[in-house]
Formats: sequence, structure tokens, C-alpha cells
Amino acid sequence: MQPMPRVFRAEVLDWSDIAIFQGGKAMHHYEAEKFSRLRHFCKTGRSRRAWARSVVGGVAIAALVTIGFGASASAQTFGGNVSVTWSIPGAPATGLSDVTFYETIGAETAQQAGTYFAQQFRFTNTTDVGYTGLQPRAPLNGVPRLHGVFSSFISGTTSTDANCTDGADGGAGVSCAADFDGVYGHRYALTVKRIAADTWSGTATDTVTGKSTHIGSYRLPTGSGALYGGQVGFVEYYDAPASCSELPPIHVTFDGPTSTASGGLTGRVSNPYEYGASLGQANYHAAVIGAGVDVARGWGAPATAPLTDGLVYEFVDTATNQAIDDPAWSTAAGTQQTIWTVNGGQNQQWTAHANSDGSYTLVNRFSGLCLDNAASSTAAGNPIIQWDCTGGTNQDWDLRSVTNGYQLVNRASGLAIAPQGASAGSPLVQQSGSGSTWSVTKAG
Repeated sequence: MQPMPRVFRAEVLDWSDIAIFQGGKAMHHYEAEKFSRLRHFCKTGRSRRAWARSVVGGVAIAALVTIGFGASASAQTFGGNVSVTWSIPGAPATGLSDVTFYETIGAETAQQAGTYFAQQFRFTNTTDVGYTGLQPRAPLNGVPRLHGVFSSFISGTTSTDANCTDGADGGAGVSCAADFDGVYGHRYALTVKRIAADTWSGTATDTVTGKSTHIGSYRLPTGSGALYGGQVGFVEYYDAPASCSELPPIHVTFDGPTSTASGGLTGRVSNPYEYGASLGQANYHAAVIGAGVDVARGWGAPATAPLTDGLVYEFVDTATNQAIDDPAWSTAAGTQQTIWTVNGGQNQQWTAHANSDGSYTLVNRFSGLCLDNAASSTAAGNPIIQWDCTGGTNQDWDLRSVTNGYQLVNRASGLAIAPQGASAGSPLVQQSGSGSTWSVTKAG
């Protein structure tokens, strides 16, 4: 088993601190100060582990920052990290028995060891954390590989699982890991679940194929409790190159977490924040998309989707080889859009207007109406229509890079466009999960 990377760990030591995550609100002033302090410690690189403690508004905050990325001191100079926060509003005060995190590693991410995409979690009666996530690996016999991680930093954690070893990040705890054939561009569900008293398992499931990989399991000290409904996550270069300009490209989307508690709860990921010695020097781009966060970093990572403001494009579903189509050349607002045999007509052509947040407004070349998530709905199955251009986020679309194309994700709902069927004329809706893959071609 390869050693775990040294990572940023921010531990929330007081329920009043986690309450801002529970409420799903913007970063509170003392959270902002905490992250400011984290950035200072990361930039100084004075030690591999530095405790930054502050008391703001009567609330004690402790953040453990692990600066190093490898064995050599020089590796600390570069690399840097990106942090995010996650929350599940409505989580019971007694904690959750399961949380599922969602990660999509973009196809343009370098398929090599050295980067890590993770979400941390904490239990109600502990003061340390665990984490789970995915790391790229080099292909094996031409097949892409991923490395799943599930670890506890809690002293007294034990495991008899063959995938797990004692110790985590050079300290107390247990580290579990599993390598498996993966698909870059597929959405993975990383589930942390209580399977017995104080015993927890970690799994990674490809939400497209349904294939599940057991990462590991461990037993926490008696009475450790259940999972809090919020914590932090990170993107990390743990094996940094000689300079910031040599950081390999990464692209990851963190979607909102879920839990089966209380009949089913859905959360969000927010507050992307770059810090570390490569701050401002790593081609960093991040955007909050619906209930998730999209992060690109490193040289070769896409700054934006490959659309040019003012140019006209066709979007073709790679599964059916049919284009997004304004049916019957309609000029009526409210017409549900469909897929149809590619014919080069202006009713299948869309003018891209770039927005300052990295999204695009798509205007049908024939009707002059905007591609629209009807009524700004967040419900899966909601119709995708054309409507008068209003400037609303329900008319803003993000192109997420996946294998062989892009997903079209609505900025208001965070859901992706897909047809309800494979035949010509099938209506377009938004759906949870990966949605359809679209090839993008410049028209004319």
C-alpha cells in the first residue's frame, strides 16, 4: 500500500462552528478569519504541522494544517491546495449514520499519482477527523486507474480489514485504500456508513456503471458517536514538482453530499478557496455550480469550457448522435426542446454568450430564445424549454468536461441535460447524475 499524502486538515471543535455549515449559509466572519490564518500558515511553511488557534466571538477554532507534500523540504515550496466546505442542512444533532460524497474527476486530469480529491468528516464525540476521496493513478495495461482512500486520524481506531493498515498521515489512526479500474469523467459516490456499533465502512461506486469498490472498514473507540452534518474538503498536490509552473492539470467536480437520514437529506459543497505557496500561480479556476463546486488547477487544466463568446455551436448527444433541437422551428416561449437528427438547421444552432462566472447563455439562432430550465426548478425531470432571455441563472449553463465530450449543467439547479428517450423527438429534461455527454461543434 502506498503511503497516504500529508494533507490539510481543519477540525471543527465546537458545534456552534459547525452550525454555519448546517444552515448552508455563506462563510461567517470567523470562518473567513480561520481560512485567512490557514493561508498564512501554508505560505510560511515553517513546519509540517502547525496549530493555528483563535478565539473570535467567543468561539474557539483549531485548525491543523499539514504543510508538507513529500519527504523533501523543497516540496513544501510549491503545490498548494484548494479547500471547500460541505454541509447537509437538517442533519440531526445526534449525527448521521451515513454520508455519501460525489466526485467527478475530469478526463483532462493527469493520470498519475500525486494529487488527491477528498472530503473530511468528523464524529460527534471525537476531536479529530477522517477523510475519504479519490487519487489518480497511472493506467494499467492501458486501462485508467483510480485509488480510493478511507482513513481515520482518531487515536484508538483499529481494523482487521485487509485493505487497511495502522497509522494515518504518520500519526494515530487507520488508513484504508484500494486501487481499481476507473473512468475519468464518471461520477463516483463515496459512501461513509456505519455498519455496526462504532464500525464504519468506505466504498466508491461508479454512478454510471453501478460498479462498487470496497475501500475499507475500521472500528472507532467506543462511544465515538455519529457523523456531523458538515466539515471541509480539499484538492491537494501531495507530490509537487519543482515549480508552480509544472503542476500537472486537474479538474474535479464536488457535488452536494447526501444521507439516508430523516428519509433522505441533500446538502451542498461551497466556498472554494485556493491557498498555499502556489497561490495565484497555478492556473486556478473554481465555480459554485448549483449544489456543487467545480475546480480546475494546474497547467493544461481548462480555464473555461471551449466556447467562444458570440460564436454559434451545435450540441450532439454522443449516445444517440442527435442534436439539441427547437422542434418544428418554433418561435414560442415555453416550447420544450428535443433531440433530432442532425440537419444543420438554424433551429439546432445556439449562440454562446459567455458570463463572468464561466457559464454560458445559449440562444437559439432561429427563435432568438434562450435555453431555459423551466421555472428555475431544482427537480429532476423538469423540462428544458426555450424562453425569453432574462439573465436568470436558470438560463446559465456550465460545460463540464467528461470523456468524449461535455455535460450541460444548469447553474440554478446543478442538474444536467438529458433526453427522455433515444428516438428523434425525445424531449429534453434535467436529471441528477451525469446526464448526457454532448459533443460540441462550431456551426457554419
